[in-house]
Order: sequence, then C-alpha cells, then structure tokens
Amino acid sequence: MLAWLKRIAAILTVSLLSLEMMSIGAIYLGAVPANIPNYVWPSFQPFWSDENPDFGMWHPANGHFNHVKACYNLVYRTNKFGARDKERTLRSKKSRTVVLGDSFVEGYGLARNDRVSDRLEAETGTPHLNFGTSGGFGLTQAYVLYKSLAKRFDHDRVMLFILPDNDFDDDDPEASERRGDPRFAPYFYRENGDFKLRYRNHDRQQTEMAAQRARNTALRSILRSFSFAANVLDYLKHSIMRQRSIHHKAIPSTKGYSGYYDFTAVQAERFEHVIGRLMEHTKGKMVTLVVIPRPNDLARARGNPHTPLLLTLRKLTVLYPDLRIIDLLPHFLGSSIEDGLFNTCDGHWSPAGAALATKAILRYE
Repeated sequence: MLAWLKRIAAILTVSLLSLEMMSIGAIYLGAVPANIPNYVWPSFQPFWSDENPDFGMWHPANGHFNHVKACYNLVYRTNKFGARDKERTLRSKKSRTVVLGDSFVEGYGLARNDRVSDRLEAETGTPHLNFGTSGGFGLTQAYVLYKSLAKRFDHDRVMLFILPDNDFDDDDPEASERRGDPRFAPYFYRENGDFKLRYRNHDRQQTEMAAQRARNTALRSILRSFSFAANVLDYLKHSIMRQRSIHHKAIPSTKGYSGYYDFTAVQAERFEHVIGRLMEHTKGKMVTLVVIPRPNDLARARGNPHTPLLLTLRKLTVLYPDLRIIDLLPHFLGSSIEDGLFNTCDGHWSPAGAALATKAILRYE
C-alpha cells in the first residue's frame, strides 16, 4: 500500500512539474499571453471584482496589485474612491475632465504616468480624472459609473473611450448569456422596441455565495502568485469563455473580428441608446468619444477605411451637436505592429501606443 502511494505521489509530482515547465515555455515563447507569478503573498481582496452595487466591476479603495507579465512588471494603486488615479477631491474650481473606459483607459500594462489620461493632464495642465477599469467593462457600465460616481466630481468635460474590439460584445446581455458570464453587471435589454436597464446575476451577491466566491478567489490568487501553470490555466479558461482570444493578441488579421465592421444592428442601436443616456447626464459639458483601434481593426481598414462604425458615429454627432468624435484609426494606420504600439504579451497599448494616442487627441484640443 505504501509503495502504491509513493508511486502515485511520484507520478503527480512529475506531472505537475512538467505542466509548470510547459507553462513557462508557453509564456516566454509568446504562445500564451498569461500573467507571470510575482512571488508576492497576495492580498485576499481582489483588485478587480464585480461587487460595486451600481456598476459591478471596480477596484477596492486604497488597493494595490503587483501585475507581472513577460513584457512588464508594475504595481497598480487606487485612491480612496477605488479609481486607479491620484487622490482627487469632489469639489474643484478648476476645469477638469472625467475620463471613462475599460482597460485601455485604466492603463492595463502601463505605469500611471504612461497612460493617456496622465499624459493629457501633463500636456494641458487640466486634471484628467481616470475612472477606467479592466474586467470586461462595457459601455453601459461606464454610463452607470458616470451617473453614480464620476458625476459627483466637479468637472466640465467628459471623455469616453470606446474599444470596438470588445465593447459591443461586453455590452451585449445575450453574448454574456452565451458565454455563461457569471459577473454581476448592468445591461440595457431590448424590450418592446426600447431598451431597459436590468442587472445580470444579481442573486450572486447574496452573502453565502459571495463568501464562497471570496474563498475561491483567495485560493486562485495564491496559486497565480507562485505558479506559471495556474496563470496559463486561468488565461485559457477566460479565453474559452470569451471565445475570442485573438482579441487579446497583438497580431493583425484581415479575417479576424473587427468591431469597426462586425457589430450587429441591435448592438449598434444599444450603443446609440447608451450614448444618448450619457448625454442626458452631461448637459452643459463638452463630451468627447475617443475610438480605439486594435490590430485587427487596422488590418481590415487598410483595405477599406470607410467603416460602418464611422457612419454610426456621424449619426450621433447629428443627434447631439455638443458631441465630438476622435477616431484614432487614421492616426494608427500610419504605423505598423513593428512600431511597438501594442504590448506583445497581451495586446494593450505600450507606452509608445499611449503616446501616439495622446498626440492624436491633442490635435483636437
């Protein structure tokens, strides 16, 4: 019996070591853009979690996270409101800009001073309050975040960044249902020819389920902090859920999905509705939509720069004269992936990409 147990233990040990070695190779060879263990005992409070009662995904107040991948090693910190930003006051007599969006705005893979919002603040002298977050953050969530949190801060400008690569999908409750997405989040559901705001997975916030989820998250955090294999498996799990892992690779493809071209009619209507609701809450303020292209968008646009999304955006400027559109696509078309505009280990902006985006936006200021 003892010999049998030893044999089983030896097989398990060799198997786990082999899995770990293969995971190390997969990450460093660029086959899997997963995180790298940081060998730091983690905080058991997740840096990204869907526990905000208004808009779901957000950060803890005064939180921190050591984010390590093959192409960067960074520490993220949040202020007392949970934003990855310096401390901000609610009241101010200065001109200030509220900046909304997903991981590209938050600065996923960037030091804080490399982000577009911080570069704009340094160049213009105008405070740019960053309310971006990762975690599959859709436009409806950005709208609800604005009216429930960001609107409380004195400001006269709003800048909403749109990522067509995944924003139409992230904002689609039917797509979320197909993925089996367990996250708590608000969505605009189409009902009787109109859109109604409702929440998915609201019951998950019950105390017992939340406690079990916290325990599972804590265990995964420990494993990811010390194991390459845990990070690879975590990445593959989320890629399978999204069914579009190519979106997170900095490899252009003329055949891959592009949100500049491939959104549905209902997704376009939902997008217009969300922008309309946002405009209702920003009356008297300058509102700018900044559209972010990804490598697939650039590859598709080189053959046909007149995108269907451009027509939708033009329609919005007719409906809302105070709305300004800055499409970064033509500015990025003059560059190539070899310019290093996207991080090779996950496909978000590199410092060079954020610098190019900032330069393009400043042309309109």
